[in-house]
Amino acid sequence: MSSSAEQNEADGQRRFAGLIYRRSALWLVLGLITLAVLIGHHTLGVIDRDEARFAQASKQMLASGDFITPYFMDELRAKKPIAIYWLQSASAAVFGAADIASYRLPSLAGLILSLMLVYKFSQSLWPSSIAPVQAMVSVLLLAASPLLIAEAHLAKTDSALLSALLAQQYMLWRIYRDRAEADPAVPWAGFWVCLSAGILLKGPIAPLLALTTCLGLVVMDRRAAWLKRLHILKGLLVTCCLVLPWAVAVTSATDGAFLNIAIQGDFLSKVQSAQESHGAPPGTYLGLLGLLFWPGIAFAGFIAWLGRRLWREEAARFCLVWFVGYWLVIEFVPTKLPHYILPSLPALALLCGYALTRTMPPPTRLMAVVSDILLGLSGLFGLVLAAALLWASVRFGGAAGGAAFISALAAAGLVGLCLWRLWYWRRHRRVTDLVAVLGGGILVHILAVAGVVAGASAIHVSGRLADQIDQLPGRPAAIGLVGYHEPSAVFHLGRDVFLLEAREAALFMADAADGLAVVEQAALPPFLETAAKLEIDLIVKGRVSGFTVARGRDVELVLYQRASP
Repeated sequence: MSSSAEQNEADGQRRFAGLIYRRSALWLVLGLITLAVLIGHHTLGVIDRDEARFAQASKQMLASGDFITPYFMDELRAKKPIAIYWLQSASAAVFGAADIASYRLPSLAGLILSLMLVYKFSQSLWPSSIAPVQAMVSVLLLAASPLLIAEAHLAKTDSALLSALLAQQYMLWRIYRDRAEADPAVPWAGFWVCLSAGILLKGPIAPLLALTTCLGLVVMDRRAAWLKRLHILKGLLVTCCLVLPWAVAVTSATDGAFLNIAIQGDFLSKVQSAQESHGAPPGTYLGLLGLLFWPGIAFAGFIAWLGRRLWREEAARFCLVWFVGYWLVIEFVPTKLPHYILPSLPALALLCGYALTRTMPPPTRLMAVVSDILLGLSGLFGLVLAAALLWASVRFGGAAGGAAFISALAAAGLVGLCLWRLWYWRRHRRVTDLVAVLGGGILVHILAVAGVVAGASAIHVSGRLADQIDQLPGRPAAIGLVGYHEPSAVFHLGRDVFLLEAREAALFMADAADGLAVVEQAALPPFLETAAKLEIDLIVKGRVSGFTVARGRDVELVLYQRASP
């Protein structure tokens, strides 16, 4: 390349870095992500089972006016505290209770708040002239996590929880940073308010993250005097004032059943043994990190280049204990689900952003090997992701894959683009290549959720069932589901649907002349046998087949109504 061409390229790189330096770049990124996720909210069907349960419980809360006790149908929904139901009910009250997209808006808000907090957090950790560029890199690293993108599309707690946890950790960092000042304006009350919000969203996660971070800092610093800045007794009083009113109200309303189920039936059972067949050995999250933080994992090896800065610099030390402390705890919890690792990912993004934008001495051979290994693994994970999307689109996307296959092809092409620009970045360390890799990763994950998963018609059985019922000549007076009791069906059909066994369904059809029985194929023999004994004349009104993700198997549903006399 000629010297003039090199100069032009260098000028272009500086201009691009100047664009990232501006705060308007953050608003542009947030605006584009918001638009893309909103589209996904409307294209993606209801996902079983957690999302459907959260959304249905919030819908019932809004309909009943009982904002203390969440229910799924007639069952107490005690596995999570109340805040997410309040947020989803408020959103549904404004934007419509029938549309699943209304219940997903708090998750989108959680994503945007989390990215804004990471931007602010990064500049507070490492204030300098390049802090805005570093902060934008951290924002893109976190936004490119497929785990966070997926959670932002679903009506669940984790995206909203992450924003509360980031605010909590930001307050904790300021308290830790200003620990040596004689009379610092430490935000101890803000810390406890954010921790209380985290408790109301997902119980013990916020206290656990704060505890592991504080203990890690005390161990590494070998001093605990700064903990006085937390004003623990006053803080506990703040938390009690914010959390106890609802806790007392729900205890009174359910005679203590809610907290008993939440603590003994959910929390302790997950800690003591693998729950709901979600067990895995320690080290699982470390192995999954390559997929859950792709393509950001390609740059994680450069954290090692920080060397002693990792524990000597207080900002890097704070992020290090944040990530390692929480990660170690969840690795040894028997129950393992992918989203459990989410609270530690911002710390990883912040450290990566710091390492990628600092001038550092040449790495040791070991550091170079570690970074090259992660770069290579990132390429492998990208190929696995592309292959998985293409396979899923063909397997679940209907004839020739349909829209899901087109989205998967586009995502696979973007994966190839990311790997190509990653190779260029390894050679030249240009900021344009870095942004191209991370921006491409964000698009890949949005296409995966809003395109491939949304277009995989075979997995959206409940939505197609509801459409077929709507096409019947008259709305059935009552609907009974046999064998297929997925929460998404309840969300689509309403809480008054009956979840029945085969013989119960036959009796139901005997009593309900205008009723409709939706019977899973496996339950047909006892259903038809009982109907024959009752001398009920039934006719098939339709069939719906597909794949239930929650149970991991194919399903076929047959719709029955009584024949006209």
